Amino acid sequence: MKINFYKPKNKILQDYIEGYYFLTNSKEDLPIEYFTFPNNYSIVSIMQNAEVLYAENQGIIKEKKGNPLSSDLICHYKKPIKLSYEGDINELTFYFKPLGLNAFLDKSLCNYTNNFFSNFIPFDDYAERFSAILNEKETNKKIDLIENYWLSKLKAFQHPFLNEVIADLKDLEKDYSIADLAKKHHTSRQNLTKHFEANLCKSPSDFKKIQRFREALKNKMSKKSTDNLTSLSYDLLFYDQSHLIKDFKSLTGLTPKNFFKNISLQEDGEVNWLFV
Repeated sequence: MKINFYKPKNKILQDYIEGYYFLTNSKEDLPIEYFTFPNNYSIVSIMQNAEVLYAENQGIIKEKKGNPLSSDLICHYKKPIKLSYEGDINELTFYFKPLGLNAFLDKSLCNYTNNFFSNFIPFDDYAERFSAILNEKETNKKIDLIENYWLSKLKAFQHPFLNEVIADLKDLEKDYSIADLAKKHHTSRQNLTKHFEANLCKSPSDFKKIQRFREALKNKMSKKSTDNLTSLSYDLLFYDQSHLIKDFKSLTGLTPKNFFKNISLQEDGEVNWLFV
């Protein structure tokens, strides 16, 4: 399996897309299995000539020539997902920032989801254009086609308070409760939750929990970080080390020690999977 991760070149797209990667798997490769873990990104995975079988928290991807383009949206998982690959697979996966995908869509994000993995074909020309992109051999041409396509669909996204609430939840200097955030932004906790679930497909509490987990992963995987779990827990506003351990077990199924021991560091830390 080979992965190449790219940040958007276009400065406008950088506000909405964290990055995207090309994944190729060959039939000469042994079948690959890995776990991926909850994220606050909206993730769109596009594949061609593949059969994709999904069950809750598991996906099996196998080569199947002649199959139509497969495109899936994953944005509301709270447990590890196990993915397996077999055969020749050509995949393009996008990491959209929180609220990033909303900027390209006609409706709220929740309208594009129903099952755990949701079939995602949002535009009439989507399947045709991304089939052409996946068939393109030259990487720079691929990147130009991708970025020009998303720019052509950009509608922007405006909301009276969600962008500011998300910025507050990412602020490691503070530890807002959800009730505090609702009060600060002049709304009710119930209304805040309603707008999170409509536009992010998760609750504010789940967003906060996943954000802390991802910050802990980023800090610990950094070559500069030598913090023990106690220091890490206080730096990232966990109540204490037991709180950190509880959240890690909930989101990964592992203790922090076992998680950090086995997690992979790929593409400068942009992609973190646990291979099995």
